[in-house]
Amino acid sequence: MMILVWFRFQVQGGKRDSENRLFLHSCRIIFDMVTKSAKNMGLPRDVPFDYQLAMDRLRDFRAPRDKLHRLCESGEVIQVKRGLYIAGSLGDEAATVDPRVLSGLVYGPSYVSLETALAHYGMIPERVEEITCMTSKRTRSFETPVGRFRYLPVPERAFAIGVTREGAKGGAYLLALPEKALCDRIAQVRGLDAQREMPPFLLEDLRLEEDGLDELDVGLIDSIAAVYRRTSVTVFAKWLGKRNARRRPVAS
Repeated sequence: MMILVWFRFQVQGGKRDSENRLFLHSCRIIFDMVTKSAKNMGLPRDVPFDYQLAMDRLRDFRAPRDKLHRLCESGEVIQVKRGLYIAGSLGDEAATVDPRVLSGLVYGPSYVSLETALAHYGMIPERVEEITCMTSKRTRSFETPVGRFRYLPVPERAFAIGVTREGAKGGAYLLALPEKALCDRIAQVRGLDAQREMPPFLLEDLRLEEDGLDELDVGLIDSIAAVYRRTSVTVFAKWLGKRNARRRPVAS
């Protein structure tokens, strides 16, 4: 209201028509920003939220559902999927929720693994265009306004081992350790059942750095292989154990 009163005072003060129109346009932009941010103030800006929370925060509006719909249409709120939302841009401010934080909310239980995790650890050079995850449920893919999410199944008995909690903008998410991410990736390859096939797959197909294999925890990989019960993962564990034993310096 103060902005509009100030605007009327300036216009009536005798400014030229072109200046008046420019001033009016500027005031409208400022007024829109103030009113929009005030109406959207109750919704979280830095964490994901669900439909129930949105309805609670917008309960003072005559039609909370319609208000939420308008916020989504204006881009102030982004509907990631049905019932899951994050704040959109407000002026020059960008949304602050990392897509990986959303992965377990889009479909779960799940954890980030495969190429996304390997890239996170700097183990592969390629840029990952989607969030790749493992789930105890069936295979699914989701196209959302914040990116594509792909989920592949992992045996429920092998779900929890080699998984850690990682903090990021907007919260936290479950992330495979390097050993688990690599085992998950190897488990997806059919016919990888001979130790001689491991070097070309790891070094040529995945383009892993050979020195990076020295840093892997062989004991953890053995434990993962024991519960995974997948031939390719078992073969990888045996191959890596033999390889690292040969490369280990001999005590004098």
